[in-house]
Amino acid sequence: MKSDHSHHEPASPGIQGMALFEDCIHPNASLSSGRLIADGQDLDLARSVVSDIFVKHRIKSDRATSLRPINVSCRRLSAVSLCYFDYGCSLEIEPDLFEDFYLMMIPLEGGSHARCGSHTYQGARGTSMILPAEQETSILWSDTTRKLVVQIDRRKLTAKLEGFLGESLPRSPRFSIEAQEVLFPSSPLRQALQGMLSIACTPQLPGKNLMMPAFEDAFFASVLHLHQSDMSNAIKDGAVSAACPRAVRRAERYIESHLAEPICIEDLAQAAGVSARSLFDAFKRFRQVSPMRYVRFQRLLHVQKVLRSADPAIPIAEIAAEWGFGHPGRFASEYTRHFGETPSQTRRKL
Repeated sequence: MKSDHSHHEPASPGIQGMALFEDCIHPNASLSSGRLIADGQDLDLARSVVSDIFVKHRIKSDRATSLRPINVSCRRLSAVSLCYFDYGCSLEIEPDLFEDFYLMMIPLEGGSHARCGSHTYQGARGTSMILPAEQETSILWSDTTRKLVVQIDRRKLTAKLEGFLGESLPRSPRFSIEAQEVLFPSSPLRQALQGMLSIACTPQLPGKNLMMPAFEDAFFASVLHLHQSDMSNAIKDGAVSAACPRAVRRAERYIESHLAEPICIEDLAQAAGVSARSLFDAFKRFRQVSPMRYVRFQRLLHVQKVLRSADPAIPIAEIAAEWGFGHPGRFASEYTRHFGETPSQTRRKL
């Protein structure tokens, strides 16, 4: 299904106050300690530099050089990268698959067009569009296009969603590619972006190391709640299924109250009042994991909470062992896979 906001741009609520983005992102504001491409009109050079930031890609253009100097700058944060793009001419970009990240495109001037399969999706100034992580997409630029592009760590966004739902997910959310009008002045997504941009454009800002994680966390939460995805209903309900059977809820309550104790599938089945097989099938259907995997993830969440508040002098291995993770190497690997950072990185945020 095509989405075309370009004919309704004057009525778009997201356009109001777009100058607030312009204050942070404009040709004279660099997002990094040194702009990646300060001047120059060589499109092949731009392609080479941008490939190092994102993925390898091809550029199709009827020109070898741009109409005006190319301006690209980028600032890497912890879970996102903020990038400003002005190629100075019309072109089409064909990137390799985004295996590890999503791309959010926010037009500051001109449109934000993307071709996916047989459909072309269009977004106007004041909207944002998230390109799929594992689907072939072409990005279309006009002569006037200038964009804020946000590279989003797919694993960390998924870990944020798992933490909200309280369970492990079999895969990352799949966002609708259609442009969303989610950048209205009071939008929490807009406010989180502005906070990150202000810090990125002011490297010497006092307290930035304390503020940035909070802005990134608010950004992730806003993306998940405001951008449509195949997980939107689960996010709205706070669970993977609103029709979750009573047996699963009974087992979850038992897990919550006995998390620090040994738990086996027989304990859960007895608490739920069903057979172990029935409980396993229900968890796989409504939680996408087995009951014992659910227990393990709940314990990982608890370890994460402890690491954020416990005395730094307490060894991480000791905390992990207390919650049933006796093998430090396997624990660290599993923790990193779920949360997108190592246990020691979580602790360093204190």
